[in-house]
Amino acid sequence: MNSLRQLRSRLRRNQQGVTALEYALAAPLLLAVIFVAIEVAFIMLADAHLDVAANRVARMGRLGITGECRQAVRKVMKDTLSVWVSSDSAMYTDVKIYTPEGDNSFSDIDSDNYTPECNSGGRGDMVIYRLGFDRPGLTGFISWLGLSKVRFERVVLIQNE
Repeated sequence: MNSLRQLRSRLRRNQQGVTALEYALAAPLLLAVIFVAIEVAFIMLADAHLDVAANRVARMGRLGITGECRQAVRKVMKDTLSVWVSSDSAMYTDVKIYTPEGDNSFSDIDSDNYTPECNSGGRGDMVIYRLGFDRPGLTGFISWLGLSKVRFERVVLIQNE
């Protein structure tokens, strides 16, 4: 019994390696939290830039788009999102006239039959704009969660003046 007490007191006093063990257990979790925080900050910045692009497109659409609709919308998006989008093929834009009680849904971007539509309407028309882009994550941590790319998208409804 006495030797058991001596062994227990000796083990309590011997603290060698405890700090290394605590670090080995806590470091992966800490690094995961840091990478997720960086990734979320990156996603929020990209989303904020897309929001700015959507506001600019809505302002342009409200005043009336001159020339070819798709090129005008893409130019505004490219000017605003050039930091986030490396090529024009990564961006998508759809514009259609809103019809009450009608089918106002856009076709699926991932579908093989997807063809972008761009009809900015005339004066007084209600118009729906869908703007977006796909982007891989910054740290690569998001691919561990099963997502190869993050899709950023805005849908805006305006009335032309």
